Amino acid sequence: MATINIKTARVFKPLLRPARYKGAHGGRGSGKSHFFAEKLIEDALCERGLRGVCIREVQKTLKESSKRLIEDKLSSFRLGEANGFKVFNEVIQTPGDGVITFQGMQDHNAESIKSLEGFNRAWVEEAQTLSARSLSLLRPTIRAPDSELWFSWNPRRKTDPVDMMLRGDILPTGGVVVKANWSDNPMLPDVLNQERLDCLRDNPEQYEHIWEGGY
Repeated sequence: MATINIKTARVFKPLLRPARYKGAHGGRGSGKSHFFAEKLIEDALCERGLRGVCIREVQKTLKESSKRLIEDKLSSFRLGEANGFKVFNEVIQTPGDGVITFQGMQDHNAESIKSLEGFNRAWVEEAQTLSARSLSLLRPTIRAPDSELWFSWNPRRKTDPVDMMLRGDILPTGGVVVKANWSDNPMLPDVLNQERLDCLRDNPEQYEHIWEGGY
């Protein structure tokens, strides 16, 4: 079996342990998406036949999905067909005939969502846009043994469904949530840090929301 060396920022260490719900919220430059993309690849290596779905509320094209990020990670880890990974137009094959697919929740209804039964991982990107309807469809559908639901988001409103679920007074059973910002990312690119400094100078009223994960 192939092995990969992943450098995980300290802030994400609590999310390495098995948990039914995993959430990472915060501002730009924290590395949230990079963490979950790497974790999905790692889990696919460790659990042959793993089925994962990357979700957005609305996904009109794969350019709006995490597919390119995952492909880039596979390339950087030098993982390919010899290791059981094969990239197709709409899905990524993983070891043991597993799969990673990319879908928009607005395309689903109570019947079509059943196609995700048996999936082991569901990663919701831009989870602040996930509707209450979509969340209520998704949660009971991902129900394979030891399945996990992951959420990454830049907070928008306290009343957004993902915030009410994962930042409310009571977490769902098996929930682990971290706050991650640019200052938690030891691999923050210099060019992105300069963008942050420019925002602080030129757009200070939006800085807290964009970079520090504030509402």
